[in-house]
Order: sequence, then structure tokens, then C-alpha cells
Amino acid sequence: MEMLYPKTVVHVGRMTFGEESRKKMASSYLKRTENAKIIQATCALLNSGGGVIKAESSQKCLDYMQQGHNLLIFVKSWSPDVSSLPLRICSLHSNLYQRAVTSTVNLSASSALELLREKQSRAQRGRSRDSLLYKEKLNVTESTHVELKRFTTRKIVPRIKEMLPHYVSAFANTLGGYLIIGVDDKSKEVFGCQREKVNPDLLKKEIESCVEKLPTFHFCCEKPKVHFTTKILNVYQNDVLYGCVCVVHMGPFCCVVFTEAPDSWIMRDNSVTRLTAEHWVAVMLDIQSATSSLATDYSFHLSSPAPTALGSPSSPKKVLEFKRPLQQCLFPVTQEEIQFKPVSLCKKLFSDHKGLKELMKTQIYPCSQGIVIFSRSWASDVGLRKERDVLCDALLIAVNSPLLKQKLGTVGSYTGKVCAIPRLMHLSSTQCSPNEIPVHYYPQSYRLAAKDEMEDLLLTFIIVSLCSRSLLSDQLGCEFFNLLIEEQSNKPPAEL
Repeated sequence: MEMLYPKTVVHVGRMTFGEESRKKMASSYLKRTENAKIIQATCALLNSGGGVIKAESSQKCLDYMQQGHNLLIFVKSWSPDVSSLPLRICSLHSNLYQRAVTSTVNLSASSALELLREKQSRAQRGRSRDSLLYKEKLNVTESTHVELKRFTTRKIVPRIKEMLPHYVSAFANTLGGYLIIGVDDKSKEVFGCQREKVNPDLLKKEIESCVEKLPTFHFCCEKPKVHFTTKILNVYQNDVLYGCVCVVHMGPFCCVVFTEAPDSWIMRDNSVTRLTAEHWVAVMLDIQSATSSLATDYSFHLSSPAPTALGSPSSPKKVLEFKRPLQQCLFPVTQEEIQFKPVSLCKKLFSDHKGLKELMKTQIYPCSQGIVIFSRSWASDVGLRKERDVLCDALLIAVNSPLLKQKLGTVGSYTGKVCAIPRLMHLSSTQCSPNEIPVHYYPQSYRLAAKDEMEDLLLTFIIVSLCSRSLLSDQLGCEFFNLLIEEQSNKPPAEL
């Protein structure tokens, strides 16, 4: 049976679950492939407002919701960790490398954010020899800015192409350094790359090609290329040419260099899509100009308020300050009965369409504590395509009732679990559409259990509504400005 969830569902195909079952898998490649599918789908849903991963399995899994042979894994929207550096997007690896004494380290997301901010802030504000002797001991020590490599494999060029991006990224992001290929890192002896295994001219071209393909992000206006030089030193054994040592000098880079695009995905056109380095940095730093193009290209709505009532740069802070008074004024949660909001729109709809109010009361039974918020079209209010032949949309937020979803997390920063249950009703009939979604298709933890949880969700709804263009946002904007005027009028003259 096909699940009709009103959220993104990613089908990952047949999967093997359970520790013991996975130990028995004969193909390690299949195991890695299954891992990658689940991890990438989870990352994409975290960054796209949450959703459901659907995997086919013949096993019974007690910890997950299962329908027949399909295992459903529910993923909520990504929530930044406000206790430390607020990471705005989930990433498995940053693929930004730095040197740590003698090691090359793939930076964690928080360390990558620190590096990005440092480079962004900065943008805003050896001895020459032509040849070496075989087994000559060099007076050089590995450090943050020096790496020695000796390859014994016959496939030297493919091995260099494999590891070079990591060192280029690491040195460029750590004030530069030298990668010396053909010198043993322990004995410091020169062994070189045998000329039978390596063509020096081909090696230089491969290194140049590899470096030029690395993704970068610029904070500066000049946008220079990654600066590096490659020098080939001949190695002689008993006055006979034995091979060569390759020295790659990386200069410090003004901005940031990646080995490849970060391991971070979103949902685009119902497909798991990898973010480019440019878009990943834009999301990490909340860069407004790049954010708008990302939202357009990827249908991925980020925390950048639309130009509505929030005109001045300080307005978003004031919205957060006034969101609770706005919620209590316009969307108070009472014990008595379900309320219909906004009042003016409801009066117009109930007056023009007889029987609508009675139909709504019938459909929301037995809920007794909550709010029904009407709109001419929720799709239009949040920037989506309006559905034809729709009289109005109604959003029920009530205690013990499962619940506009993606923007609550990405714009309103709501951290709780949210489910959306669509129900199509016809004014001429009290029957619901046969396509309605049964409540039990969501886990119990997705329900609002108390008044406090309702108010938390309504606070987020205030922020989302203020960032849209609608009758409701106009009313919220007026009340918002009334609160601003009241605050200013209560300030002493010295503060004004």
C-alpha cells in the first residue's frame, strides 16, 4: 500500500537491518552502499524540513514503525545546537582539511565554521636546489607546514592524485606549506620516485589539473586562484639519474579550499541532491545574497525574512522579543473552546459560504482546546503554487491532535517534531476525502500533548507568518508596530 504522507518520502530500496543480520552480509560493498543511502537520505531530510525514509525489509524491527515489508524511519528537521556554535545545516564531513602538527585533519562542522568565520573576517578587515642524492639524509622535519611522503607502490601517479586534494586543502587553509614526495618521513632519506614509474612532466600536469579542480569559496572581491608551485628535483645514484623528488609548495589561501563538495545533501525535485561548496558555505554563514539563490534553486527555505513588515535590520531581533505578546494577543490558547482566527477573515468566509462554520465544528470534534487558523491559500502564503478550486485552507493546532511544516523549522527555528495531516473536505458534504491520512501513521511523540507545546508552536508560527505576504501577516505587522510604539513611548527621554 502506498503511503500518502504530506511530507517528503525518500525510497531507499531494499535494506538489511539488525547488527547480526548485517554481520552475515557477504558483500562489504553492498553494506557500504546501504549505509550511504540511509546516511545521505537522513542528511537530506534533516536539511529539508524532515520527512520519512522508506526502506524495504523482510525483517521485523521493533524500534521502528513498520508496515508490511516496509520500514519507515521518521526524520525531524535539523535543529542547531544553541549551546555551542549554532550549525545551521547537517554535514557528515566538511571536507575542509587543516594541519595539526604532523597530521592532516578533516575539520568537524564546528571547526569548519570557526575557520570560515576567521577567513571571512580576515577578508573584511626554502633553499633552492636542482638535484639530490639517493639516500641523502635531509635536514628537514615534518611539522604543521611540512609533509614528507614516500610511495613504494608502482601506481604512484594515481596515489598522488588520491591524496593530493587533502594536503592542498589542509596547507591552503593553514597558512601554506610543503608536500615533498619521494622522501621517507621517518629516516628523512631521499628515495625519490623511480623514473621507470613516473614521468616528471606528466606528474606536474596531473598535479596542476588536480589543484585547479578543487572547489573554493571566496569572501574577498579579488577571487584569486589557489597559489601553488611544483618543482621536480632529479635524484642521482652514483652519478646516474635514478628518479625524482616532487616538491609542491602551497601558499596560504585568502579564503577556503575544499577537497570536494561537502558531504551534505538536501531534497531537490524529490531527489537527494548534494550541496555545492558555495551553497554549503552560504547556509553555514547565513549569507543573505547566496541564500536567496539557494532557496530558488533547491526549494530549500532558509532563515532569511522576506521584505514585509520587517523592514529594518533590527526588526528580526524585535520579532523574537515580541513573539510571545503577539501570540498571546492574536492566538491565545484557552480552555473553553476551539477558536477560529483571524476573526475578520472567518466572518467573511462564514458569511459568504453557509454551512462552512458548522462543517468545521463537525470535523474538529472531539478537539476542545486549540485554534483553527484560516487562509485563502496557505500555499500562496508560504511562497508555493496555489491549488485551484480551493475555497480556503484551515490549519488546526490543538492538544492531542497531530499537525505547514518545513518553514516552521527552517524559518521559525521550531525544534519539536511536526507532522502534517491533510484532510480534504467538500462544503456540500460532511464526508472527508478517501485520501485522508489516518492519525496512527505518525508516532505518538509527534502529537502536541499540552498547552505549553501548543504555545511553543504558535510562537514559531508568528515568525513564519511575519515573513510571508498575507492578510494574517498584515494583521501581525500592525500589532508588531503597535508593540514597538508602546515600547518607545514608555522609554525615558534620555534613551530616546
